[in-house]
Amino acid sequence: MSTFAVAFKIALQHGLVVGVDLPGTGAAVDEEFFELLHPEEAAHARTLRGFRQEQFVGGRLALRSACAGLGRTVGPILVGPRGEPLLSAGLCGSISHKRHLAVALAARDTGGSIGVDFEELDQPRMGVAGKVLRPAELSAVMALPEERQWTATVTRFSLKEAVYKALAPRLQRFIDFSEAEVEPDTDGQAQIRLHLASGPVPVDVEARYVWAARGILTTVRARWA
Repeated sequence: MSTFAVAFKIALQHGLVVGVDLPGTGAAVDEEFFELLHPEEAAHARTLRGFRQEQFVGGRLALRSACAGLGRTVGPILVGPRGEPLLSAGLCGSISHKRHLAVALAARDTGGSIGVDFEELDQPRMGVAGKVLRPAELSAVMALPEERQWTATVTRFSLKEAVYKALAPRLQRFIDFSEAEVEPDTDGQAQIRLHLASGPVPVDVEARYVWAARGILTTVRARWA
């Protein structure tokens, strides 16, 4: 595995997704990779330590590659108040990362907001289901054959994470798992029903999921009035 190399590029309905390999060691990032960032990004990255540093560097490299794939050159991609990447006008983006992979989604800004998440299928831990699923979701998952329950749980968890990333920059608050109800379809789409405790409500939320080589990739686009 090449450190900070592009692992994949996927054009999806909600934008262009780029994955970048991470070293996954938590060691200090080599200076040569800081030089691939905007100077303001590099300055911020140098203040970080351990896995946060390599995730920031990999996430910015992934998002820069996604923006370039859209034909756009961007300035510094800094950090918003809810941890979201701040992009140049006319673009919107989102970042997700695991220990060995950073994933970024970029799209042209058409008055909406987007979110991306990537999840690996680790050893099943079904105790998680009761913490992230609403009662109706939990009932639907538990009605499935046992061998499908963990995959169904991870899919819903990932979609909720993508929903959070799409909504948080507008709501500017923590969003609980109970504030979104997710029902994946068999064609890679998912129905989203929001139960927001407070704040503005988007007029529409679209959700998609796709199985990538290493796990499940989910994207969400929220449209606002």
